[in-house]
Amino acid sequence: MVAENALLISLRQIVDVLRDGSRFLMMTHEAPDLDGLGSMFALSKCLTDLGKEAVTVVQKPIVPSQEFLWGVERAVLKDSLHQKGFDAVLALDCAERGRLGSCVDLWPEEGPTINIDHHETNTLFGRFNLVDSNSSSTAELVYRLIRTGNFPLDPSAAENLFAAIQSDTGSFRYTNTTPTAMRISADLLDQGVRPWEIYLRSVSGYGPERLALLSKALGQVQFHGEGRIGMLVLSKEMIKACGARPSDSEGFVDFPRYIKGVELAVMILEKDDNTYKFSMRSNHGLNVADLALRFGGGGHGRAAGFTVSGSLAALKKDFLFEAGRFLNETPG
Repeated sequence: MVAENALLISLRQIVDVLRDGSRFLMMTHEAPDLDGLGSMFALSKCLTDLGKEAVTVVQKPIVPSQEFLWGVERAVLKDSLHQKGFDAVLALDCAERGRLGSCVDLWPEEGPTINIDHHETNTLFGRFNLVDSNSSSTAELVYRLIRTGNFPLDPSAAENLFAAIQSDTGSFRYTNTTPTAMRISADLLDQGVRPWEIYLRSVSGYGPERLALLSKALGQVQFHGEGRIGMLVLSKEMIKACGARPSDSEGFVDFPRYIKGVELAVMILEKDDNTYKFSMRSNHGLNVADLALRFGGGGHGRAAGFTVSGSLAALKKDFLFEAGRFLNETPG
């Protein structure tokens, strides 16, 4: 958590950079979620409305469930980006530079770089860092930036910010649903946002393949550590057999968490041969970011992850050993 006065200083510094510049490059983390994309597109809309050029770059085409966001059609694929000479480069919702994936080579070693994020494991890799793990989402920080700079906030940008906050708070169910998050959301509703429409758009982009994949995933949930750990594994073969995409597994990790006695839920997603992404969620106040750090990852207290390579059997064994130690070390 950042002291409020330090946060205000960062806000004012970044407002000055955005006011003084005219061309900006914006990016978010690999496999972006609604917070990363919604924040990026919302800020780009505000800058565009100020008469500035804001280029948003993504690594891969945006998945159907996120296509309702304003700005998707304006996003540039990284391999198609030819513009240069930006006044500042921004990373949104990215805990460390390495999480930029293939866009990392667009992050300059010199010149103004702006890092806006709410992960508690953020490495402060920007020249200017607007980072606060007490914020519900990166969108909350972008909202504060917009209000601090008295930048225009039109309905499209407001919808993107609301979608981002709604997503990162689990539709206002998670512990990061703070009074501040609710006050900001209320102001966004005053700008014309209709929350029921945002919710329907965010869940209507999936096809029947997602349901088929969920059925397979739930059919092989495993429990370990005397029922304290719930685990599900999604292989590339399983995803292919359902005609699904990896993005169709969004939210699956939460299901084991609903089982009585489960304190730690983990989903293992096969990315490439011998490369796996571990996504974790916790109950009872466990800080899974601490566990993720043991494997070179990071995230939030209740939601964190990491990516590792090796044989699945060995990786599961190592994880369960460390997770068992973690649970035993954590006061109940």
